[in-house]
Amino acid sequence: TIDGSDIEALHDMRVASRRVQAVFKMFRGIFPKKKFKTEYNELRLLIRSLGEVRDHDVFIDKIEKMKSEAVDRDTRAIDLLIIRKKAEREQKRKLLIQHINTLNKAGYKEHFNSFITENLSVTGKNFSRLE
Repeated sequence: TIDGSDIEALHDMRVASRRVQAVFKMFRGIFPKKKFKTEYNELRLLIRSLGEVRDHDVFIDKIEKMKSEAVDRDTRAIDLLIIRKKAEREQKRKLLIQHINTLNKAGYKEHFNSFITENLSVTGKNFSRLE
């Protein structure tokens, strides 16, 4: 995903993030409200960044399929649209990489895991296998 060559890996990452978000939301009642909102918003921003790149991937794929079915006079216009959308995708991908790098530098994965396990341990159950 970092090099931008595997659009399915990006899709898988987005799906996994949305699943984490859904489960996180289901358990919102055990987390302090303010901290939950902060963590939830951070996750939402990541999902949005992933989605912006994925949306371009899907659009480009559909347009490329349309091109294969188009008459010759339309292919030049479709090529120009594809070039434009690929450039936009690359901009979004760079922003996604910056976002991921910022999260990595801040130790977000460890922070998020700690936030989850610390708050789940308050319930009296052992959830240490979540990592």
